[in-house]
Amino acid sequence: MNSPVTPWVLAGRILSILGMGFTAASAILLAIIPSVWALIAAAAFVPFLGMIVLVERYSAKHGLIGPPDSLADGESD
Repeated sequence: MNSPVTPWVLAGRILSILGMGFTAASAILLAIIPSVWALIAAAAFVPFLGMIVLVERYSAKHGLIGPPDSLADGESD
């Protein structure tokens, strides 16, 4: 698959997935204690979620994801 995904989009995806995973895991582990830090870790999840939404919207807007233009026009293979 030769998709023209830029390194910035790729880095944004990786960073946001790592951030969401780390903050979600931290929130779950700190909620077991229970600790106020669990709420802070859960709140820290939101910026990473917003980041992945922005990166994916950018990718869709610039044609980096989705069907090729020929399929979008209604033509078949």
